[in-house]
Amino acid sequence: YPTIFALAMDILPIQASSVPCERVFSSGKETTVPRRNRLSPEMMEALQMLKYSTKKRRDVLNFTSGLRKETELEQMENEQRSQMVEDLPSFSKTLTNADACA
Repeated sequence: YPTIFALAMDILPIQASSVPCERVFSSGKETTVPRRNRLSPEMMEALQMLKYSTKKRRDVLNFTSGLRKETELEQMENEQRSQMVEDLPSFSKTLTNADACA
């Protein structure tokens, strides 16, 4: 049914309401004021996403996350664990050699 498929692909993407689209444009208008009219598209997108995130309270902004020593130690331990799994045969040989020398 290629004709019905083509017709469906033309009709189904039509939005039932323009409210979400209008909301996006209104939010963009609030961000781009005459004082900030030289924002790059990337910065505009970042600001819009930040605004949406703070309004929805999905993620609490924490600019110091990942800066603790514990986090750094956890990352180092995880790296070592992954290396241990890869080097398991050589690690077991080292243990057997240490037992033989003792």
